[in-house]
Amino acid sequence: MSVPDLTGDVKRATKITVAGQLPLSGERVLITTDAFEARALQHEIDHCDGMLFLDRVTGAHAVYPRKVYLLPRDAEGG
Repeated sequence: MSVPDLTGDVKRATKITVAGQLPLSGERVLITTDAFEARALQHEIDHCDGMLFLDRVTGAHAVYPRKVYLLPRDAEGG
């Protein structure tokens, strides 16, 4: 699930604790994390719940066209 041409500002917690259960053993796990890893985990949990970042942006003013960076012609190998 993605929106290839757009990016946006999503407010997320800076520190989270997530409880879960491992699929094969059934062992319960508890993960506490912060910073980038916390943002990434919240993003992936949103995907599991069928949500896109567009469902979480603060408004239309917080959605932007994604920038595409091209390699210089001599770096493309030809």
